[in-house]
Amino acid sequence: MVKINAYEKIIKLNDNEFKLITGVNRDVFYKMLNVLQIKYIEEHKHGGRLGMAVELRLTLALEYWREYRSFRHMANDHQINKSKINEAVLWVENVLSESNEFSLIELKERFKPSNEATIEVVIIDVEEQPIERPKYNQKGSYSGKKNDTQRNIK
Repeated sequence: MVKINAYEKIIKLNDNEFKLITGVNRDVFYKMLNVLQIKYIEEHKHGGRLGMAVELRLTLALEYWREYRSFRHMANDHQINKSKINEAVLWVENVLSESNEFSLIELKERFKPSNEATIEVVIIDVEEQPIERPKYNQKGSYSGKKNDTQRNIK
C-alpha cells in the first residue's frame, strides 16, 4: 500500500474543494508556501537534517487551524508523531507571522476606538446548577471504617 501524504491529497482537489479543506485559495496557499520555502532554504543552507517537507508542514498547519483537531488525532491520521506535528505548526506560524505578507495586525490596532467601530457585548446568564453532594441518609449504608487489610498481612 502506497502512503500518500496530506499535501499530495489536497493538490489533486478542484479549487472549490481545495478552499473548503484548507480554508485558503490556491493563490494564497502558494504565496504561503513560497515564504516558507525561502525560510526553509535559509535555515538549511549550511546543511543539517532536512526533516519534514515544507508542503506537508503547511498542509498540517492549515488543517489544524481549519478544524482545531487535536495533534493526537492528526498524528493517527497522518502516521506522524504528534510532537513533530506540533513543531511543524509552530514553525509555520512563526515564519508566516514574521513575514511582511502575512503579518497580523496587533489586537490593539484592530480594536482601536473609532467612529466606525462598534463593539457589542452580550452577557448571557445561565441557569444555576445544584451541587451534587451525598444524600443525608448515607450513614445507614456506610460504616465510616476503611478496610484494614494491611494489619492482617504478616
